[in-house]
Amino acid sequence: MKLSLAWLKEFLDLNSSPEEIAEALTLAGLEAEGFEEKEGDIVFEIGLTPNLGHCMSVIGIARELSAILQIPLRRKEIVFEESKEPIDIVLKVEDSDKCKRYSCRLVKNITVAPSPDWLKKKLERSGLRSINNVVDIGNLVMLECGQPLHMFDYDRIECKSIIVKRAKGTLQTLDGQEREIPDDALMICDKKGPLAFAGIMGGMSSSVNEQTINVLIEAAEFTPQTVRKTSKNLGLRSDSSLRFERGIDPLGIGTALDLAAQLLASVAGGEISRGVKEFVEQEHVPTILTLNTDRTNQLLGTHLSIREIAILLGRLEIEELSETGNTLKVQVPSYRNDLRAEIDLVEEVGRMFGFNNIPRPIPRHASSTMSHAPLFQFEEEIRTHLVAQGLQECLTCDLISPKLAEIAVEKALDSSMQIHVLHPASIDQSILRTSLLPGLLQVVKFNLDRQNLNIAAFEVGHIHFKDKEEYFGESEAAIILTGSSEPYHFESKPEKVDFFYLKGYVENLLSSIGIENGIFEPSHLQNFHPGRQARVNVGDVNVGALGEVHPEHLRTLGIDQRVYYAELNLHDLLRLKRKELHAEPIAQFPGSERDWTITLDEKVPIGKILSDIHSFPSALLENVFLLDLYKSDKIGKDRKNATFRLQYRDPKRTIEYQEVEDEHQRLLQYIAEKLAIV
Repeated sequence: MKLSLAWLKEFLDLNSSPEEIAEALTLAGLEAEGFEEKEGDIVFEIGLTPNLGHCMSVIGIARELSAILQIPLRRKEIVFEESKEPIDIVLKVEDSDKCKRYSCRLVKNITVAPSPDWLKKKLERSGLRSINNVVDIGNLVMLECGQPLHMFDYDRIECKSIIVKRAKGTLQTLDGQEREIPDDALMICDKKGPLAFAGIMGGMSSSVNEQTINVLIEAAEFTPQTVRKTSKNLGLRSDSSLRFERGIDPLGIGTALDLAAQLLASVAGGEISRGVKEFVEQEHVPTILTLNTDRTNQLLGTHLSIREIAILLGRLEIEELSETGNTLKVQVPSYRNDLRAEIDLVEEVGRMFGFNNIPRPIPRHASSTMSHAPLFQFEEEIRTHLVAQGLQECLTCDLISPKLAEIAVEKALDSSMQIHVLHPASIDQSILRTSLLPGLLQVVKFNLDRQNLNIAAFEVGHIHFKDKEEYFGESEAAIILTGSSEPYHFESKPEKVDFFYLKGYVENLLSSIGIENGIFEPSHLQNFHPGRQARVNVGDVNVGALGEVHPEHLRTLGIDQRVYYAELNLHDLLRLKRKELHAEPIAQFPGSERDWTITLDEKVPIGKILSDIHSFPSALLENVFLLDLYKSDKIGKDRKNATFRLQYRDPKRTIEYQEVEDEHQRLLQYIAEKLAIV
């Protein structure tokens, strides 16, 4: 919702700065999302929650600021003269359960014309466009008072009769669309047929146009449920429906109607007919609530007296009726339909007292002043990132058997580096693990024996080893995959996980902690399948390895399907992670893409090509990724076609076609030189 400061000052003597006003509104629960200057005025952007229907108007915000800043609220005096001729309209409300009140005034002999500048500016600064002086007056009153109005061309109303009822058929609304009338929708009709969807939008058949001379102004109270249901069925929301859905002030209908008549007579030169045609189903019954001060202080953490609480509520025009012991009985204003229970009053007391003013007592429990260990926090961060990728966390025992102790990522640790338990309870738990792989393979075996064939899991834990008489422990993160990449689906056969699925998980993990320069290089580790493994380097640091577990280990454990495993050293990653991550703004200008296919020797890694492309000095190259990889005897044995997609963009302007072409050709020449291609 947009709010003009100049318009606010018609109701309040505001001397505060825009920043102070925005802060006051935000602390009171009306979030001021920002403000901007327009032609010497300040326009606030206010975010309102659904319960703040009473704030969807200038006077509503002014009431809140009056209470918050304790500034007197200035009321506008509405003065006009009525003609001797009484209002001539027949009013009948058939669905009084959906329409509690319906009032209308008649203004004759008006002149439809463009609105004066002051009226246009008020609407434009509130986010509405000017249409003509009659329609603009209706919108102005809605914005100022929160009461939606509708202007009918009086002379186009059949038999000068208004009937509020359900109807069937269609209605062409003011947006030019022919709409089917939903079942149970409340309509404003005349003797001929529907004129408007109640509380949502009027129809073209009775709309104000340049030939309009006499205007019937409608102000009503339609139930929120009725308007919400019809609006949803129509797929149509308007400024009017938003206000009715949140509830309007039933006692403010007359004021809004009178203000509209006064302004219409002033701006369009009309004559106001005598009297108001009105239907009232039932006079408004004020809401009476009681508030226990002890409970209020207990919930808020305050020590307010009953008199202080009464004063705070009084600032919101919540009238005190009686005071008995520690119980306060109050009457809620007609425009506050969100206050329905004691707890709502407690919140209002907190708002007026200021949530930031509520004292924060010293907690009874005092925890350690020592900060968390950085490695512990990093382990929790890694767990969060891996869970976010859809992996299931496993916890396995640090103690393993001698048979499992031989299974490690790399047979670089001889038996002298293993740590044996002095008095093990079992041979199966006699050695501290030097890798997370044995325990996770046991998890795979356990699940496969129970027909759970698809596993995507991880573990964050410690490995242990010794060097002579010194003992060491390292924190590791491991990922293990086997089976299908997704559940079975009847239309598409699920793919089996492979090395590249595992590599993707590792790349995502590195990226999530700000490491973008990870390099995967071929490795020759004995416990991985030859040709399906790699070591992970970040700069000159080897942080881990990944690949397909060697079939020999799988046969030893009785696992009859491929298993993929990665293990990363968290001590190294903690040192290498980016300390601060910064969000990049979304690009404001369009980019351009080029696809490039190159034939390579099978032994040339794709990573080298990507690295060469990234090293190309270019102000336009934004991103590059492998689009497709193709192998066939048609292109030659031990050859492959790699297709890359390159994205070019200038962050400050729209780049031209020829610029992209020239930059793309320079890049291709650069890569050709790198690969020594003539």
